[in-house]
Amino acid sequence: MTTFSAAVHQNVFLPRGSSAIDAILSVSAREGAGGGFDAIAPGGSVEVIIVDCSGSMAFPSSKIEAARTATSKAVDRLRDGTWFAIVAGSTHARMIYPEPATGPDGFAQPVLASVSTATRAAARDAVGGLNAGGGTAISTWLGQARRLFDTRPGAIKHALLLTDGRNESEEAARLTSELEQCLGAFQCDCRGFGTDWDRAELQGIGDALLGTTDIIPNASQMEAEFEAIIQRAMSKRVGSVFISVLTPVAGHVRFFKQVSPEVVDLTAMAVWQQPVGPDGQWEVVTRIDPGRPMINLYPTGAWADGEDRGYHVGLTVASQAVGPENEVRAARIGVIVDGAMVTQVPVRATWSDSLDATTRIDPELAHFTGQQELARSIEEGLAARRAGDYQTATYRLGRAASLAQAAGNRETTRLLLRVVDIEDPERGTVKLKTDVSKEDEMTLDTRSRRTVRLNRTYD
Repeated sequence: MTTFSAAVHQNVFLPRGSSAIDAILSVSAREGAGGGFDAIAPGGSVEVIIVDCSGSMAFPSSKIEAARTATSKAVDRLRDGTWFAIVAGSTHARMIYPEPATGPDGFAQPVLASVSTATRAAARDAVGGLNAGGGTAISTWLGQARRLFDTRPGAIKHALLLTDGRNESEEAARLTSELEQCLGAFQCDCRGFGTDWDRAELQGIGDALLGTTDIIPNASQMEAEFEAIIQRAMSKRVGSVFISVLTPVAGHVRFFKQVSPEVVDLTAMAVWQQPVGPDGQWEVVTRIDPGRPMINLYPTGAWADGEDRGYHVGLTVASQAVGPENEVRAARIGVIVDGAMVTQVPVRATWSDSLDATTRIDPELAHFTGQQELARSIEEGLAARRAGDYQTATYRLGRAASLAQAAGNRETTRLLLRVVDIEDPERGTVKLKTDVSKEDEMTLDTRSRRTVRLNRTYD
């Protein structure tokens, strides 16, 4: 059984007249003895592997060869009974395994296979025939995956998408439209192979579909990366988890961001609910009535036992008079699993004239605020470097080095050292390197949002 717990880290005390509250929400999923959720979603798991087979994957030939090998290894890692499919993506999406069925109307119907010794062997044989050719139209790849997932309602649905290029064979609006249809339908981890893909484009897909985005710099790393992604996907046990933020009248959510294990802004993904009608039933709304309380629901995707995630919640609440007797609940945050509320925690606010009380900074909040700035500093520094603004690049990447040092983020520091020479990490004194490879720059850019947890013990 999987059980969820949550905790809020904040400074309860606000200065007189203040209305802004910031808090870190920590959520954990653990295997428990009872009161939780079954070992796996009742609908099972579905995995769709999407492999870029556009013409660029043929040059050099080691690209498509690595994709064949990595996909076969990924199939081997699938748990028995998992539903799966393999899709080749180019100008159109093409089923590699299993072969599509023909419906009564004569058109091909999406179909999945169940993992077994026989289907693994058949899938590996089919993958051996992967060939590269054509353009890159990612909307067709995602659309095919969506139709496949639609055949298994109630399942944990995950896709792995590999591409080595940009979405150049269709209008950007087609990808945007398809992404809107895919929201909430499945999760997708995206991997860019080499250095000719667009980081912002691929990360936009991964963020929208609640997945990760990373670089596979060379063919020798693809096999291990595919296996690791599939192992993580197979570890997911609970498929539909939402964070609920209930705010009172005159209160609202300013933003909602995941900050651990990496920074992802989820603010725009909120579904709003308010009590409407004579009976005051909570219903989904598209326009907010400020005279009513509101619930913001944020999707978080599937979870595995042992997972910990952190969220930065920015709230606004109506200011009250000074004094503990005027404390208010600025929000009530809950974890909803498969439609059921499993745990709730309050965000509190008390107004005070004590400078000592109101200027305290919760260590957890300070830590993740700094790591969000770290991600921004790297992105802005690299953008300035590409634009030839070396003064801004030096300042922003220096700031990043200082923040990484303060957070104990050794991996980010290691990646920064590929781009700058760090002379004094505490002061943020750095010198830009002149011989930076595109691979090193893209790796830092893609992984800049990864965070580390604060090393502290709570009571």
